[in-house]
Amino acid sequence: MLLFSKSIAMIRHMQGEEVSWLLRWNEQQSQSRFIEAPRLEGESYRDALFREIDWQLSLDRKRDYLLSSVPRIHFEVSPCGNVHPAKTFDYEQSDFGIVEIYTVEVYRDAVKSRLDEDPLNCWSSTKEILSGVDGQERAIDLQQYQFMLVNVFLFQKKK
Repeated sequence: MLLFSKSIAMIRHMQGEEVSWLLRWNEQQSQSRFIEAPRLEGESYRDALFREIDWQLSLDRKRDYLLSSVPRIHFEVSPCGNVHPAKTFDYEQSDFGIVEIYTVEVYRDAVKSRLDEDPLNCWSSTKEILSGVDGQERAIDLQQYQFMLVNVFLFQKKK
């Protein structure tokens, strides 16, 4: 049975050779998170992210950012926390969740400046994220952190 179906946005900003990733502070959970969007009925994972990015960051998808056309990675996750390659277990007999991770590029410096002004936003380095903290040394959501580690591991294996 499908337990959850969501997508995660890895919003990045390049400055020379350096890449920064956008996380948002969640006061109620006392942790930073990538933008995450539950997929609604009849909605694609990508459309779910358009909805959440536009709403949470007050951005316009037509002029402020570019969302990748395909996911960087697709996970099927069992309740035990194991990540499985696509179509490797019986959907009828197993509980599972689906997560797709997309990259997002911020178009202009003016948009980056608007994002910088929001105190909930925090640009973080890859090293910080892989250490489990954001750019202000606050904890990252554990589940998202685990997804990012698997993402990096699988990406490295493809090279």
